[in-house]
Amino acid sequence: MTEPQPALALTELQRDLLRLPRPPARRLAMARMLGASAAALGLPGLSRAGDAASLGACIALPEETAGPYPANGAGPTSSAANVLASSGVMRSDLRSSFGGAGGTAQGVPLQLTIRLVDVSIGCAPLPGLAVYLWHCTRDGGYSLYTRELRDEDFLRGVQVADAHGEVSFQTIFPGCYPGRYPHLHLEVYPTTGGAPRYDRKYLTSQLVLPQDACGAVYGEARGYESSLHAYARISLAKDGIFGDNSPAEIAAQTVTMKGHPAHGYAGRVVVGILG
Repeated sequence: MTEPQPALALTELQRDLLRLPRPPARRLAMARMLGASAAALGLPGLSRAGDAASLGACIALPEETAGPYPANGAGPTSSAANVLASSGVMRSDLRSSFGGAGGTAQGVPLQLTIRLVDVSIGCAPLPGLAVYLWHCTRDGGYSLYTRELRDEDFLRGVQVADAHGEVSFQTIFPGCYPGRYPHLHLEVYPTTGGAPRYDRKYLTSQLVLPQDACGAVYGEARGYESSLHAYARISLAKDGIFGDNSPAEIAAQTVTMKGHPAHGYAGRVVVGILG
């Protein structure tokens, strides 16, 4: 099989990973086996990318925990990490740190578009709200928390929804770590009254990464070896956050993706909020 040929005019998304080497055959075979097994078992939420969107449901995303690494100022002390208080957090490209450190997160590029809608009025767009997105590195670590990443603040950022209720982030495909199905975290805030504050948020939830993209990235892309092993031991049914959600909720939380590990992915998801 020949490598996919890039288009004549390469986008930034494509250029980032064109030089990735082909994966070891054993990793690729294992990733494909995981994908086939999940589809054969009909596990909820593990359908191919795009299936969730085809359901067309207009439902509110379930409230989920922010987890232990939000860096949103929540915590018992005034010293709790809070990137929301920094003007640098308002950005679309999350791959580099914006504070004192100069690190850049490596991984398969992901261009993610989130559309906010009001489910109480037929999923009409919700412009003007702020979306805070954060997630782990390809190794499963979190900036500001994991020991070697405590001086970094990459893979975190805020965008304000446009007239169509949309925000867009350039980031990397997150890794998978033991005990959790691959996911992204988000919070939605009002933009009035200054910087976003965790005690004024409208929604805290998590997004599901589609099974076919996870299998491809973890099986083929350099740097995701540990993710492949963690992914082999987890499913949505076993996940402590997604495991008790309904099929409709999982479908709404699942990001629709198109792409390839060698060139990156473009993802879209609709986030329903009760107005």
